[in-house]
Amino acid sequence: MTHRLGAVLTFGALACTLLACPSSNNNNPDSGTEFDAGNPPPRDACSGGCAANQLCDQDKRICVDACGGCPNNGTCVKIMEGVYDCRDVVVSCNGQVCERGQIACIGAACSCLSSARGSDDSCATESKWCEGALCTSPKRFYECTPGSETAKCPTGEICDPVFGEDLAICVKDCGMGGSNGVCDRGEFCAGLDTGAGCLPSGLFRDQECNQFIAAPDGGFVTVDGGVSPNCAGNVCQRLTVPVSNTCLLKDGNGAITDQPGKGTGNCTYATFKFWNEGFYPFDTCRPPGQAAEGQPCKLDFSAGAVATQCGTGLECAMTSGTDTGVCLRLCNANPPSRGFVPQPACNTGESCVNLYRYTDPNNNAVVGVCMKSCNVFSATNSTCAPVGTVPTSCVPTEASGEVVVSSNGDGVCIPQQTAIGAPHMGCAETNPFHGAACGDGQMCAALTGDEAATCTPVCDLTCVPPADGGVAPSRCTTQPNATCATSGKTCKRVTSTTGAIVGFCR
Repeated sequence: MTHRLGAVLTFGALACTLLACPSSNNNNPDSGTEFDAGNPPPRDACSGGCAANQLCDQDKRICVDACGGCPNNGTCVKIMEGVYDCRDVVVSCNGQVCERGQIACIGAACSCLSSARGSDDSCATESKWCEGALCTSPKRFYECTPGSETAKCPTGEICDPVFGEDLAICVKDCGMGGSNGVCDRGEFCAGLDTGAGCLPSGLFRDQECNQFIAAPDGGFVTVDGGVSPNCAGNVCQRLTVPVSNTCLLKDGNGAITDQPGKGTGNCTYATFKFWNEGFYPFDTCRPPGQAAEGQPCKLDFSAGAVATQCGTGLECAMTSGTDTGVCLRLCNANPPSRGFVPQPACNTGESCVNLYRYTDPNNNAVVGVCMKSCNVFSATNSTCAPVGTVPTSCVPTEASGEVVVSSNGDGVCIPQQTAIGAPHMGCAETNPFHGAACGDGQMCAALTGDEAATCTPVCDLTCVPPADGGVAPSRCTTQPNATCATSGKTCKRVTSTTGAIVGFCR
């Protein structure tokens, strides 16, 4: 199977057809491996999460304007969980003049709006990307504008139309001679329109994620008539496996270099970002590093950084709030369906966290990582042990990534960021999968568009004394996080979901 990415992206969705796509048969000048930019498979348009001012239409499975459209070129802004309002496109916030691309006031400060499918990044007009509140230059594998003087790719990279003349991305420059030595581990040097650039192995022919087929006797299924040094004189049969599995490492010509088995590589995502399409992953087999489960890691896959690359069966979860994360076990975060049990699975008492909030209707696997399960209202399971040396917080969020705040207090033990906020004080990250920014039983949240995010303790709505003078359930006297501990704070509902008991102390 050849991995293909559309050479043409429309403003609404991926709509490249065979006739519309210019052929791309660039040869890898170093190994001869053929790179092919063709058609992508269709996918769930809500996959990877909608923009901050969008909702997922559950019937049509597309991201839609949460306000239903704003008059006078206004912008839809999230006010609080489930509440949105149209605001005029601003040029200043709280007396501060905003930069171009910063079109919203969030937390009383100028902010840009990031992209999702069908919703352009507000910094795209400047050929930049919304990172936090600021417009910044593109990073590797981000869409870019060739020749831009104000939004250049990082040093040592080129902006090349890898997927068609209207869709350029930043790629590492591997030189006019096509030297593969400068590419990161798991990448090959490909001849491109503007020179030579490093691309993930999954974009090349014969580089799909494979494992040898195990035989009932404990060996491997073979075919007579061939000679393979990796399979005792016979050619091993192999099968293609989806992401979250281990995979066989190969050289630039597609020849397997691993010994017989499931492989030492990790079948994971090579991620691209497009202004109109947002996060877009491709399967690729990445060589393992030396970092063990629970140890620090970085998304630096250069040959000299093996010590901070995760080992076999692990993924680097970027949860520190800096350039460092923690290695966690890979698992299949795709939900069970029609009797299908996702594999690999986590251990009992763990949850498979959909780290990238991604869904793929064309496959049966999604990259996830195993984290301990918890419940903020449990007398025995409301606090979390460290992962390695990294402290974790019990955050009441759904591991599936579909809902930020769980309805019943179930959650996962998420590694903490390097610095966390105190209760009711400021915090740095509202997406808990990017690292817990607060302590146990708290959410980093801003409930209005005019305030900054704070560490907000959760509470049990059923433990609020009934207005009619009744009595709260007896469990409320011993249950952790049942009521608000801070004077002057009351337990307030944050969702209209029927039966939801999680509230915020406000």
